[in-house]
Amino acid sequence: MDTLVIGLDGGEWDVINPMIESGRLPNFAQLKQSGVSGPLKSITPPVSPPAWNSINTGTNPGKHGIFDFSTFDEEYNRRSINSSDRSTTPFWEVMNDQGISTGLFKIPFVYPPSDVDGFIVSGFPTPNTVDDFARPQSLVDRVGPIEDLFEDWSLQQAGNYEGFKQNLIEVTERQTDIFIELLQEYETDFSMTVYDGSDRIQHFFWKYFDESHPRYDPNSPLAGAIEEYYATVDRGIGQLIDTVGDDCDIVVLSDHGFGPLSYDIYIDEWLEEEGFMSRQARESTTKAVNDILAITLRTAWSPVNQVGLDNMVKSILPSSWFQFGSSLQDESHHNIVWEETQAFFTTLSGQALYINLEDQFSSGSVSHNQYNDVIEEIRSSLLSMRHPETGEELVKEVIRSDEEFDGWRLDDAPDLIVRTAPEFTMKDGYSDSLVQLSTQNTHDRSGDHRTDGILLASGPSFKTGSVERASVLDIAPTLLYLQGSAIPSVMDGSVLTDLFSAMPKERNLVKTDDYGQSKTGGRQWNAEEEAELEERLSDMGYLN
Repeated sequence: MDTLVIGLDGGEWDVINPMIESGRLPNFAQLKQSGVSGPLKSITPPVSPPAWNSINTGTNPGKHGIFDFSTFDEEYNRRSINSSDRSTTPFWEVMNDQGISTGLFKIPFVYPPSDVDGFIVSGFPTPNTVDDFARPQSLVDRVGPIEDLFEDWSLQQAGNYEGFKQNLIEVTERQTDIFIELLQEYETDFSMTVYDGSDRIQHFFWKYFDESHPRYDPNSPLAGAIEEYYATVDRGIGQLIDTVGDDCDIVVLSDHGFGPLSYDIYIDEWLEEEGFMSRQARESTTKAVNDILAITLRTAWSPVNQVGLDNMVKSILPSSWFQFGSSLQDESHHNIVWEETQAFFTTLSGQALYINLEDQFSSGSVSHNQYNDVIEEIRSSLLSMRHPETGEELVKEVIRSDEEFDGWRLDDAPDLIVRTAPEFTMKDGYSDSLVQLSTQNTHDRSGDHRTDGILLASGPSFKTGSVERASVLDIAPTLLYLQGSAIPSVMDGSVLTDLFSAMPKERNLVKTDDYGQSKTGGRQWNAEEEAELEERLSDMGYLN
């Protein structure tokens, strides 16, 4: 094998470096000592869907079209995204076209997967009920069941945090074992896998790691959980190094970094107070009934899942029940009076606002002539937001998507992306105060994404030392160059020439115009799959 890429979702140098110094990550240490490393700047906002798609395509979200875990239709209904929404070509398809075989295991946002020269097993989001998550199809029975490749959120939701931590570790170890088996069987030119448990464990266990966190708890049985997970990944990296040998170039990267989260800003409260949004009365009869139904559905479904009766129950109940359950996940948007609303919040992960435009949404209230004035009024308002008790500045930057992105999918982007002060994040819904302690479904949520992730490259092609100013957009063109492949001109990133010890004559930087906007509109989720993904994203803390 020529190149192996190891992804670590939310990988953070502030975790890795102290563990290297204390001798707890020997394989990370070996790669860093013999290679080149530095920060890897994420996309805006630093969230997995746009970041991984930018890593995979070398294009900005304005071209690949993925801005969040979900999108909204003209009736304000939220729909989870998948690979059918992507409108640029991933680097492995370019490699395959040029005779380079690829092995891809648990790569995020590739479901439904397309045929490859080699093998592919999709990562998150992949519904538990599907049987087409791998190519070739023969891998489905060998790798499956697919739910065993992902964490069990019922443990976390039940408050069994120790069990949840152990489950994340077991999933990671299983991932390493299966990936190694596939590497040995297929002998591809290029391979890649992504460990995603690092993101999950840091979201909920950061307060047990970070002494600066206001809720730091060094005496908890969960103290050291994050370090234990990273040590598990390190052992996996050691096994992979032994498998591929010394002649293989190895790249370790993350889609974003991580840091402390202390408080939630209930942005709907601000939008309503400032007159940009109108909502139904908080205790309206409809809302009260819906809240009861939503809680009942969520509470009842977890034990059904745990005992393996979900498929039987689905066969008995009509599909309309699952469609209704899915819609209730987005209950905060159902309370909005759209005709009286100028802007609405997307999701906790997206940290963005849509302007309620007349020709984009069915009950739009803002004309194109009013658009710029409304944008600037909202931006000014958000930048003026202060903590009601301390007076602390809560919003650092409000970014227009048409200034941040470019491309044929720009019209699908939210209009404004908000960068909050460190340790704060925005969420929707009702609240008695603008700022509350950060939680998710009553569980303490103490970590969140940061812009700078990790980049580490070691092997015969790479120098030693450090690299600066690398971006997720640069990964795809750099990997193509590393494999001697032509680089699509449509890519926004550049080859990271500073990584290389020399520029071999036989590895010329060649551009191609063969790849541009690709087709979208393939298979979307059915009602049951959408409901499952909505529940999982909510459990993960990415919706509201």
